[in-house]
Amino acid sequence: MATDLEQAVQALKAKNRPLTKLWQYYDGDQPLRYSTQRLQSVFNMIDVRFCMNWCEVVVNAVLDKLVLKRFVVSGNKGLTQKLNDLWLATEMKLSDDDVHLAMLVTGEAFVIVWDDLVVGLEAYYNDPLLCHLFYEPDHPIVKRLGTKWWAGDDGYMYLNLYYADKIEYYKTRSQTERVEEAKAFVLQDTAKHNFGEVPIYHFRRERRAIKSELSSSVLSLQDAVNKLLADMMVSAEFAAFRQRYIISNMDVKGQLKNAPNEIWNIPGGDGYGQGTSVGEFSATDLANFMAPIEKLATAVALITRTPRHYFFEKAGSNPSGEALMALEAALNAKAERYVERLQADWGRVAQALLRLEGAEVDRRKISTVFKDPRTLQPMTQAQARQTNVNAGVPLATVLRREGWSEEDIAQMAADKQEEQAAAQSSLASALLEQQRRFDQEQGQGGAEGQRSKGDD
Repeated sequence: MATDLEQAVQALKAKNRPLTKLWQYYDGDQPLRYSTQRLQSVFNMIDVRFCMNWCEVVVNAVLDKLVLKRFVVSGNKGLTQKLNDLWLATEMKLSDDDVHLAMLVTGEAFVIVWDDLVVGLEAYYNDPLLCHLFYEPDHPIVKRLGTKWWAGDDGYMYLNLYYADKIEYYKTRSQTERVEEAKAFVLQDTAKHNFGEVPIYHFRRERRAIKSELSSSVLSLQDAVNKLLADMMVSAEFAAFRQRYIISNMDVKGQLKNAPNEIWNIPGGDGYGQGTSVGEFSATDLANFMAPIEKLATAVALITRTPRHYFFEKAGSNPSGEALMALEAALNAKAERYVERLQADWGRVAQALLRLEGAEVDRRKISTVFKDPRTLQPMTQAQARQTNVNAGVPLATVLRREGWSEEDIAQMAADKQEEQAAAQSSLASALLEQQRRFDQEQGQGGAEGQRSKGDD
């Protein structure tokens, strides 16, 4: 049976090629695929590569809807504030997008939480290329072993094995850029800890298998789009201009060139009998390439449940809030499903941070608040809010469901009281001014009456 070190090295090695490929497709660094070897030999002469990157669109459409706002510890404002302060202090507030992005692109991401003797309390994102987790066979949610490797600035490779009660530190015997076998590493040190679990937290897009948002069918369609785009650009360079010709008895051997504004002089069939004539070849219609590209984009949209207007926006199209919600219903449902999974994963990270600060909190009391993934127009949102309030739902509850923090709700209540007090003060001032004017008018009227009696 393989040792833990051997299993770790083999698992990390196995990740390198498939995960690197997924990152390259997301970044737009995509190869140009050909249907035949002959076409490949022809296109290899092209120096420039063109890419219409739908992979980035598919991933970012979901990523934009996974916005972590804050944490709430039920019934404990002090721990709530402490947890959110830790979130800022460890800079995880800046790294949560990296976690979500890696989870969507590669299918998984990792966060390590630790109290370092030098750095202090830390929580940081780790590239799935560098980390791996093993689970107990009979309890697939219980972590058995975690591992991480990286290249040091000194030219050596380093590897850690994380257990529930200790960490083993390894280093390669010599400087190297690539490790093929576990025997390349030598144990340097072992450190005991009382953390109680493997301090690596696993974010997975699916529990059944590590699966990217960019499935093999999506990558295949992306290859087809790039091939059509390359064909279109080649046609634009060689066949999108009208090629004119003259048939005459001139000798044009080696003089025919395919270029804009170039005229071909072609000799007659026999060189004598055919008269001079002129004509032109029709240009290639580049619109013929866009139709299949749009169909491929539609296929990608259907497979990934990404709204089609994310790929091609119709000119003059400006859907209303209700129409936008209908168009994005499938995407929103997918994002909401991911949010539910991420809430549990981030809850474990939050619990670990509080534990290292000496506060043991039941994870069920930690709520992870995400922004509503639905795209809502301000008017639509206001109408929905008013409908809920009219139905008897307290405004504070409605706002809390929308993602408002307790501080935001408290500030709103304070502002409302201040506004009411200002309104009452203005009303009192207005009434006082009105009374003063009334008394003044009454006084003037009485004085005039006394003068009138004196005159009589």
